[in-house]
Amino acid sequence: MSIMRDNVELNRAYENKPPRILFVSQADWAFQTHRIFLARWLKQRGAVVGILCPQAGKATAELKAEGFELFSMELSREEASLTRIISSVKSLQEACESFKADVLHCVSIRCVLLGWLAMRNVKSSPRIINHLVGMGSMYTGGDRSLRSWVMKKLVDLGLCRAFRLPRAHTVFQNSDDLNWWMKRTRIPGNKTELIPGSISWVEQEGNPEPCGKPLRILYVGRMLKNKGVEDLFRAWCHLRQEGVKAELILCGDIDKGSPTSLTREDMCAYATEAGCSWLGYRDDVMEIMRGCNIVILPSYREGFPKVILEAGLATRAVIATDVPGCRELVIHERSGILVKKRDIRGLALAIQGLLKDEAKRTTLAKALHRRVKSNYTDDTVNPLWWELYTRKL
Repeated sequence: MSIMRDNVELNRAYENKPPRILFVSQADWAFQTHRIFLARWLKQRGAVVGILCPQAGKATAELKAEGFELFSMELSREEASLTRIISSVKSLQEACESFKADVLHCVSIRCVLLGWLAMRNVKSSPRIINHLVGMGSMYTGGDRSLRSWVMKKLVDLGLCRAFRLPRAHTVFQNSDDLNWWMKRTRIPGNKTELIPGSISWVEQEGNPEPCGKPLRILYVGRMLKNKGVEDLFRAWCHLRQEGVKAELILCGDIDKGSPTSLTREDMCAYATEAGCSWLGYRDDVMEIMRGCNIVILPSYREGFPKVILEAGLATRAVIATDVPGCRELVIHERSGILVKKRDIRGLALAIQGLLKDEAKRTTLAKALHRRVKSNYTDDTVNPLWWELYTRKL
């Protein structure tokens, strides 16, 4: 199959015009939530941006409305049957051919494997970006069954092949993930990059905490067990029993595509028992955050958590777990509070301590604001992507 031009022709094309970049995402909403600002920035630079993803509804329509070229595939986070995998490999190959992609940017472990299956026997493939944005539930979900062990070995084998494709570079969001994968797959160091997450920076004048009581603690994210949501509920029940007067608000939906997702029934029961508010999915997160005093993320592992970037933008104090991703952004007692994962008592004490200390909340919030502004804005990070896309091989 003559999908692509040879390397010499591709390098010459980069000198004359910006690249044509085809993203591969496992969900349209995930792309809109986490990659849309990079896609817009690339488009402003003159790049042509295409997106291959399952097309479901509102997010797909909004991406089309922005002028991105969309391609559909059957593979979804909810179902990964052999039939759908084969169909999606074919869809990716056809999309590359039709779009004339110079760069294939595969986001998430599943899409990296899909890219490898589609490009492994293509002599003149596009430049391939393997973008690992976290470990995935397979590696963080705690399943120690034989089936899980076999699946991990198969995924490891596929990733080893994907990382070594001739025109591939693998991008990690934090140094812990980079080191972990380098040891596990022995990926050559010259084929790796470390590019953090970023946020579109809009200066927030002053942005003090809301006045009055009760104070509010906000969790933003999917309702997953490996996000520490159950730990948060248990810590909050303990605090209520001790007479703490504050409000806990959870913002985000369940995720049927994740094996660690709580159900709607679980969430309603937990919210009732813990006496907190579950808002479900919201598209006004920043407005909600500005009405709260503390942002909390008790996750078991992250890639580069967007919610902490948002807390930095909003100048809000953060409590997070001392795990990869979170500790890239939060320096304990300097730009936030870090607690051990699964430490319910430690989590409760951290919440209680910050609720009592307004001055400390203000100091931590301002430090996080400065840290995010200095290091993790789109203006700082997006040029790293441009350099990688257009680098001569």
